[in-house]
Amino acid sequence: MDSGRPSADEVYEHYRRLIGEPELNVALSWTVMLPADGADPLTLREVSTRLSGGTSYELHRTARPHIVNLPLPLPGPCAVVDRIGTATVVYGIGELSLPGVLRRMSSNARVYNAWWNVNSVNYLSLAIDGEVLLKIDGLFPGRAEDHPNLTQWPELAALGDFFVDVVDEECLGRDDGWNWQAGFLTAVELATGVRLDRRWLDGEHPYLTFSGPIPA
Repeated sequence: MDSGRPSADEVYEHYRRLIGEPELNVALSWTVMLPADGADPLTLREVSTRLSGGTSYELHRTARPHIVNLPLPLPGPCAVVDRIGTATVVYGIGELSLPGVLRRMSSNARVYNAWWNVNSVNYLSLAIDGEVLLKIDGLFPGRAEDHPNLTQWPELAALGDFFVDVVDEECLGRDDGWNWQAGFLTAVELATGVRLDRRWLDGEHPYLTFSGPIPA
C-alpha cells in the first residue's frame, strides 16, 4: 500500500538537486529534534535554553535563514529555530555537531544532525536521551556493520548506497559518485518526515543570537 510518502530514491534526488543552492553547497548544519515517545514537543524557548548551555541568548521574531551567513556584529553564533509539526528544527549552527551539545539537546528527545563545513569536515549524528549513538563521516562511512547502534536509525541502515563495503586503506574517501551530503539529508528526512526545501529556505523563521560561544 502506498503510504503517500516519497521513496528513498525520490528523497535523495530532491536533496541532490538542493545541494547546489548557496545555503547548502559550502557549509550546513541542519538539525531535527523529535520528542521522546509520549513526551510533549519542546517549545522554542526550551530548545533555545538547551542549545545555549548557559550562554545568554535572545530569541528574535523572524528572519530568512541566510541571516546565519551574514557578517553580523555579534559576539556569539546565530541560529534559525522553528517548529514543523511536533518536530523542532535548527539551522545554521555548527556547534550542534559537538557531542556535549548533542547530549544536552537530546534529553527526552531524539536529535538528528547533518553537518559539514567548507573543508568538507562532516558528521551525521544521532543522539537519544542524552547519549550520542551515531557519528558518521560521509566521506569515510565504512561498512554498516562498523556501526553497532545503526539499529536505532533503520532508515539510514536501509540506504544501501550510504555505506562503502570496502576497506579504505589509503583514506582517499569514496569516489563512487554517491553524494554523501544529499545522503545525510535523505537519512534525516526519512527518519523524521521533515523536509528541508527551497520553500523553507525562502521563508521567515524565529532566530537566536548568543552573547558568546556555546559551551561544548
